[in-house]
Amino acid sequence: MKLDIDFVRSQFGQLADDPEFVFASNAGGSYVCNQANHVLEHYNHHTRVQPYSRYPSSAEAGRAMDRARQGWADALNIDPGELTIGPSTSINTYVMAQAIGDLWKPGDEIVVTNQDHEANSGVWRRKALEKGVTIRQWEVEPESGLLDIESLFPLLRDNTRWVFFTHCSNIVGTVNPVTEIVKTIKSGSNARVFVDAVAYAPHHISDMKALGVDGYAFSLYKVFGPHQGLMYINRDIHGDMTSQAHYFNSGNPAKDFNPAGPQHAQVAGCAGVLDYFDELHRHHFGASDKNSNARLDEIHQLVLQHENELAAPILDFIEHHADLRLLGKTHTRDNDRAPTIAFKPLKQSAAELTHKLQDAGIGTEHGNFYAHRLISDLGIDPEDGVIRLSLVHYGNQDEVDRILRALDSAL
Repeated sequence: MKLDIDFVRSQFGQLADDPEFVFASNAGGSYVCNQANHVLEHYNHHTRVQPYSRYPSSAEAGRAMDRARQGWADALNIDPGELTIGPSTSINTYVMAQAIGDLWKPGDEIVVTNQDHEANSGVWRRKALEKGVTIRQWEVEPESGLLDIESLFPLLRDNTRWVFFTHCSNIVGTVNPVTEIVKTIKSGSNARVFVDAVAYAPHHISDMKALGVDGYAFSLYKVFGPHQGLMYINRDIHGDMTSQAHYFNSGNPAKDFNPAGPQHAQVAGCAGVLDYFDELHRHHFGASDKNSNARLDEIHQLVLQHENELAAPILDFIEHHADLRLLGKTHTRDNDRAPTIAFKPLKQSAAELTHKLQDAGIGTEHGNFYAHRLISDLGIDPEDGVIRLSLVHYGNQDEVDRILRALDSAL
């Protein structure tokens, strides 16, 4: 079975706005599926009141928010009390740095990488410096930008408190083997593990218990939904962190790690993404009594095959072009290469080539994409940075062909 790309594209109204335009900046924020837009529109037209009161519109508003929370808890295979829905991953990790870091003390150590988006690096580093905690950096390979699990072993010690790394780099695009890495960490230390999945979640929604992580975060506005961040924190460690809520809300797991309070309509709109996934599964597999996470896994197999087919010709073109430097793995054969493709032109600036591509109708960008440390450590000027072509499953082969023609012409 293959992904029905025509059905997929019919679920995203924005794709019809300009058929000649190729949107290739999905890693910065995806199009919103029709289902999420429907929930948002209904909420704002009919239930835009304070939720959870007894009168009808307020009660309906509360039910819409609860549907989103329960639905995403089911999708992630967690308890609703382990889910925080906040404004973005950057805000969520900032809040968690305060919650986690309050208990750090001199002599403790943490491990961070230079592969991550700054949202899963800078917040922990700042808190460690503030508390006198030693920071150890898990370094990427200097040419590819990839992480080698063997180089993690020497960094783990008895006093390692947390390890922070990414499920998939928003630059090199290769999926890190989270389950294997977590087992390595847990076998070599008592450290806990927090994973940034912002660049991975658009391609697959994972089972938290299967991964074995203690914390996990991603941004739903990059997963076809509203501007919200979803964050899992294992309930077993809630008591080891400081609540960031108002004192009278302390101990409420839905509020402990979201001091801003919920954005009502946006929270409700999160359910629309799951509605889309349900329709996608039903279209391909028919009615099913499987649980949410099992259905998402079945969808993932179709998406993975399709996204591999999108990425492969672009990777091949860039790898074999003498005027381009490709970052990350050069192929999709291992099924661990997201179609987030970053490269550096060697005979013109990234800005110059990006502008040529944009003039040809390709929606791409250049820069460091908030992975400033990674770009710098790969020997690239972080101000000009790299060009990033980031696709998701609603892309098609015609768009890939147009990207390749535009690249060939621009070079």
